[in-house]
Amino acid sequence: MSQLAELLDRIKHPRAAEVHGLSVLLRTSPQQALAQLDGNDWWAGAGSLAAETMADHPELPAAHWQQEVREFRTLMIEIGEALRAQGVRNPGIDSWLLAFSNWNASEV
Repeated sequence: MSQLAELLDRIKHPRAAEVHGLSVLLRTSPQQALAQLDGNDWWAGAGSLAAETMADHPELPAAHWQQEVREFRTLMIEIGEALRAQGVRNPGIDSWLLAFSNWNASEV
């Protein structure tokens, strides 16, 4: 989770502070953190953090943004798989994990 927060800091994403807070919450109140990580604002379509991996970043060169977005997807895959392992499952997680894996494998 801290790696995702650091990535969001690097790209100046508005949700970086939220993810930093969830990193702390995971250590102090894991069940509460898992419930938040399973939320629609992470996995449910447009406006979700998962959907942000499809956005452009006009302030970064295209090659640099592609590198960052692949890491972004990889970290989201790790979080989604950890949620599934805990039995926590937002209905959007499976399709995002499949898409992220396919996009990263295809170097999209």
